[in-house]
Amino acid sequence: MKLTTERKPGSILELSITADDAEFQEAVDSAISRQARNVQIPGFRKGKAPRHMVERFYGGREVFAQDAAEKLMDKLYQQAIKDEDISPVGDPELTSMELEPTLAFVVAVPVYPEVELGDYTAVRVDPVDAAVTDDDVEEVLGRLQRQRGTWKDVEDRKPTAGDQVTIDYTVHEGDEEFQEPVEGAVWVLGETNLLEQLRERIEDLTPGETGEFELFFEEDDESADPNIRGKQLKYSVTLQGVKERELPELTDELAKELADVETVDELREQIREDIHQGKTGDGRNEVLNKIIDTVAETTTIDLPEAMIEEEVEHQLSHRKEDLQRQGISWEQMLMFGGRTEDEMKDDIRPDAERRLRNTMILQEIAKREDIEITDEDVDTEIDAIAGPDLNPDEADAEAVERARRMREVYNGDYFRNVLKNDLFERKLTNRIIEIATEGKGAVLNAWAPADEEAAAEESAEAAAEVADDAE
Repeated sequence: MKLTTERKPGSILELSITADDAEFQEAVDSAISRQARNVQIPGFRKGKAPRHMVERFYGGREVFAQDAAEKLMDKLYQQAIKDEDISPVGDPELTSMELEPTLAFVVAVPVYPEVELGDYTAVRVDPVDAAVTDDDVEEVLGRLQRQRGTWKDVEDRKPTAGDQVTIDYTVHEGDEEFQEPVEGAVWVLGETNLLEQLRERIEDLTPGETGEFELFFEEDDESADPNIRGKQLKYSVTLQGVKERELPELTDELAKELADVETVDELREQIREDIHQGKTGDGRNEVLNKIIDTVAETTTIDLPEAMIEEEVEHQLSHRKEDLQRQGISWEQMLMFGGRTEDEMKDDIRPDAERRLRNTMILQEIAKREDIEITDEDVDTEIDAIAGPDLNPDEADAEAVERARRMREVYNGDYFRNVLKNDLFERKLTNRIIEIATEGKGAVLNAWAPADEEAAAEESAEAAAEVADDAE
């Protein structure tokens, strides 16, 4: 076999393969022999006709050459993949084939792209401040109060932000009904997802009043559903009722109901802690994403179409699963949004490409920084999560058994692999952040557990839950 390779755009590796004359002839002879055993040619016993008669009976050597080529090509392709140590990321495509004077064919194979990494060591990013203000705390408190609020009818004023409105409405495009009439729709102005133009018209009505108006939605109006973009629609809206929210008084009793704490001050402190922890995590992600996006600007990756399509299908599958958990079928979602599955794939594609590029950038940085996780690293992490082995003479039997089960679960192949991947990502991203922030870290005023012992207990409790779930 003769083999030449050439890399093409789109991370396609073109394999030009030519069979040895003797090997191809042997394959042709085998094809003729297979048919000769079954053919009945007049004047000869079955399977006893001479070769030239069999060839003539089937229309010539070309028929057998085609049959031989189909069987031989896969063998030669697999051998070429092995010899060149090629790892395809999609199905090969036969682009040309010749049978004379011997089998010669060209196969286009999508392969893992080469990554021309930008200078990630030169990227600089400022840390994010995770400090929590009193306003941050009060905003969450207000939201909790609103969730416990009650609604009271109002009749003497127009609705404003925060009010609950009940409306009936119809929508027409020209003289044609655009959608079925809706009765008794309930929205909270400023909180429920509602078109801004429609909200403004509702806020201009008084209870019992009907308003008629036309709205035009621009083609690029991302706030509007795709099925109404570029359309002029005529609305008839009747405001059936308005309710305003009465907030409960912020007392120690309410604090107990909301968060199982004794006082409002304790509730505020818990909220502050939660916000601080969230802002710290979000800040780290923000800095990391900024670093990767900056590196991506000077990185060249020629993604193969096969990888993009696979990632699109992967993300599409996740969306379908999310909808299923909400009790919504994929077909219902497409019908409601006026979209086809192909259009949804087009929407997903840019994010799929970005995710693939970022993943490859991280993998390439990991190679250059020699990021590795050993079995000893995983063992250390398990010790930190599960805690020290308990002495049966010093602990009750139930605690000893739970500790044993926790270690058994985490030492299984599945969880060891999960922990190894988590440690790898943590070590890699910490290194990237260290370089880009010159050692300052991703977050200023970052949250940290106030009590290391308490943090260890939380990890142990989480591990115990995992152990229980695994049984």
